[in-house]
This record gives sequence, C-alpha cells and structure tokens, in this order.
Amino acid sequence: MMSLSILPVIQIILVLLSALAAPLISPKGMKLILGFALLINVIIGLILLNGVMTSGPFSIRLGNVLPSLGIEFVIDAFSVFFTTFVLALGLLIHLYSISYVKHGLSQSVTSGYYGLLALLYLGVLGLLYTNDLFNTYVFIEILSITTCAMISVARKKRNYMAAFRYLMLNELGSLSFLLGVALIYMVTGTLNMSLIAAKMAEAYALFPVNVTLAFGFMGVGLAMKAAIFPFHEWLPDAHSSAPAPSSALLSGVVVKLYLLVMVKMIFTVFGVAITEELNAPLVMEIFAATAMIVGSVFALGQKDSKRMLAYSTVSQVGYMVLALSLLSRIGLIAMFFYIVSHALIKGTLFLVTGATIHLEKRRSIQSYRGLGYLMPLSMGAFTIAAFGMVGIPGTSGFIAKFDLSVAFLNASQGGFVALLILSSILNAIYYFPIVINGFVSDNEGISVRLEKLPMTMMGVLIIFTGLIIALGFAPGMIMPYIEAAAEAMGGTLT
Repeated sequence: MMSLSILPVIQIILVLLSALAAPLISPKGMKLILGFALLINVIIGLILLNGVMTSGPFSIRLGNVLPSLGIEFVIDAFSVFFTTFVLALGLLIHLYSISYVKHGLSQSVTSGYYGLLALLYLGVLGLLYTNDLFNTYVFIEILSITTCAMISVARKKRNYMAAFRYLMLNELGSLSFLLGVALIYMVTGTLNMSLIAAKMAEAYALFPVNVTLAFGFMGVGLAMKAAIFPFHEWLPDAHSSAPAPSSALLSGVVVKLYLLVMVKMIFTVFGVAITEELNAPLVMEIFAATAMIVGSVFALGQKDSKRMLAYSTVSQVGYMVLALSLLSRIGLIAMFFYIVSHALIKGTLFLVTGATIHLEKRRSIQSYRGLGYLMPLSMGAFTIAAFGMVGIPGTSGFIAKFDLSVAFLNASQGGFVALLILSSILNAIYYFPIVINGFVSDNEGISVRLEKLPMTMMGVLIIFTGLIIALGFAPGMIMPYIEAAAEAMGGTLT
C-alpha cells in the first residue's frame, strides 16, 4: 500500500496548485491547467479504486503524527469511488464550460472562476478523505466559500443577492456543525472519527445530553447545506442564478457531498444504535417525505426553467434522505446509486438549459415551445434526462427508483413506494409538457435544423445522455463499486 499512499496527496496538491495559479495565469492557460489536473486526478482515482477493491482500505497520517493529534485520511471504497466520480463529472463539465464561459462570463473573471473550481475540488477531496471532524469543518468552509463566489461570479444583482442569501444560511449551518464538533470533543477528548466511534457508546451513556445536542446541531447544519426541506430556501435562487456549468456542479455534486458527509457522521461517528435511539430515522422520514411532494409542487409553479430544476432538486434530495433513513445496507446502495444517477440527469438538464441560453437566449419554460426543431440534439438530451427524472424504463432514473422501492419493501415500508410513485407522477406533470411542447407543438414556420453548438458542449451532452441510458440498461457497470462503498460505511449492516 506504500505505493498507493502518496496518490491521494498528489490529487490534493494538483488542485491546490491549480487554484494558486489562477491569479498568475491567463484564462486560456487556466483552462488547460485545470483540465490537466482533473484528468490526472481521475486517472489516479481509478488506480486507487482498483487498489482498494483488490487490497482493501488504508489510511494516511500526514506528518506521521498520531491520529488523535494529527490529520488522517482514510482511503476506502466509499471515499475513492465518490471522489473519482465527482472528478470525472467535473472534467466533463469543464470541457463543456470551455466554450460556454467565453460568452457567459467576462474575460476579467474567467481565470478566477477556474481557480474557484479548483478550490471546490479541493473541498471535495478533503471532505471525502478526511477522518477528522475539525478538518471536515474546514473543508466544509472551503466548499461553502467557493460555492458562494461561484454564484456571484457573473457580477449581476440577482447573483449577488442569491450569493448573500446562500452565505448567510450556509454559515449558520457551518456554525451549527462546528458546535456539534465541540460537544463531541468535550465528551470524547478527540476529533478523530475512528477514535470517537470507539468511545461513542461510553460517551452517550455518561453524557447523553451532550451527544444528543451534538447529533442535533450537526444534523441541522448538514441539512441546511444539503437543502433538505425545510432548510432549502437558499437553493432555488443560488442554482438558478449561477452560470450553467456551476449549476450543474452545485445541483449534481455539491448538495450530494453534504449528504455523503451525513452518511459518514451516522455510520462512522455516532453509529446506527445511537442514531436509532435518538429517533433520527423518523425525523428524516418526515422531512424527506415532505420534500418529495413539496419540492415537486413548487416546481410546478415555476416559469423559469432553471428555478424549476432547482426546486426539482429539493424533491430529489428527499428521495436520498428517505433511503438513508432506512439505516440498512440495501438502503445505502439505493441511496448511492440514486446520487450517481441524479448527478448525471440533473447535470444534463442544467447543461441543456445553458445551451438554450447560449444559443437561443431562451430561459423561460414557455419559450421552449418548438425548441426541438431548432435544437433537436439538445432537446433530445433534455428529453432523455426528463424521462430519467420521472423513472421511465431504459434510464438510470428507473433503476434508481426501482432500487429505492426494493429497499422500502425490504424494510416493510410499502407506504413509501406509494409516495415514490406519487412524486414520480408529479415529476411527469412538470417535465412532460416541456418535452411535448418542444417536439409536438405546432411547428408552422419553423424549419428543422441542427444547432450550431460548440463541439465540446455537444460532445459532453452526448456523453451525459449516453451514461444515463447505459446505466439504465447495465447498472452492473458500477454496482460492484457502489456495493463496496456501502460496505465501507455500513459494515455489518443487513
């Protein structure tokens, strides 16, 4: 494992150096530097993934300091699979943004924008690798600050307002999480997650109030950041105001990261027994079930395409939290596959809206009428992604919802299957009219033509769409890695 132990450090150094280079390098140079860093990181991630799948997990102690005092990274199937997936997704979105950013952002902020993206990937790697609670907080702050800057990078009034709202609510979440960390340190005397897990049962027996408050503060903090209903108020403005590539990252990646941190807190820090004793699954079920319906209802009333997609994300987060509330191995597998599927689908939808704004200056839902004749490939990608959101067979969304249904039935929660069907019907109500109006509406006076999108933008849309279909027919391509990730977190869960 010594040969692999240096690779995660190289990943972090690459994105950190890319971020530091931003003020010194031209926009064209930053595109190449960040793209190269992401490509190398994906290759390293694949090597690490193969290593942990064959030889098992390992840890890295930076500076050879004891885990109770220093920084420790845990490299297992969970952390490596999701870092590799996020970096691969980021590489594709980066290729898309090369042409988009030329028209969507001013030249003066382009280098800074790529630098922010590099810092975002630093936060991703740190959050998933770290085995220390305080460093988790540090990387959460890095992610929050870069996200806020990415929202406001367009330098428009609506962007500033959305960024300010995001900053205020997310900093409350950060402080809430930090307070929980302090309470855990009070009763365990350590910040290392593995050491905390070994002491948690005794700490809960001696200091139940401290542990209960820590769980509550950390749970609320992460709920704010993951936009779990009713802590979602910042999300619609933030995701709809950001540039399309940023929206794809925010909805497809950043929100999910906080859910993954929540998974780490439940299974690595507090443990299933304490989580159940605190009735946390019931609370998650209530919030998740409400989000699945309310998010879709709010999406129904939107006229702006990006705001509709943002409220749809609120609903979809409910699906993932509901799977997490089962606290079972099959529930984790369903949640992890749903995270992957939703990242691809929602990324596609936001990138298509970016293409329509870039090429046709169309943003409202009503303006999509007849767009299938002007942008057939983009609207084709939108259609397949919309089918995935609804759960039509042949898409990854169908497999994701089928796995969720199996997990609910396995837990004797058949009522949630009915809720899943109801939410899918609501999804169809606001996605299908866009598709129908785009292709089936009266096309009198509109000549069919192939849109003249840059090759990088079109190529990325084709890859995203192909992955949605591929996972719909062959989910086994990634299922062994997802099962390994669930095993790394769930341990002996049934």
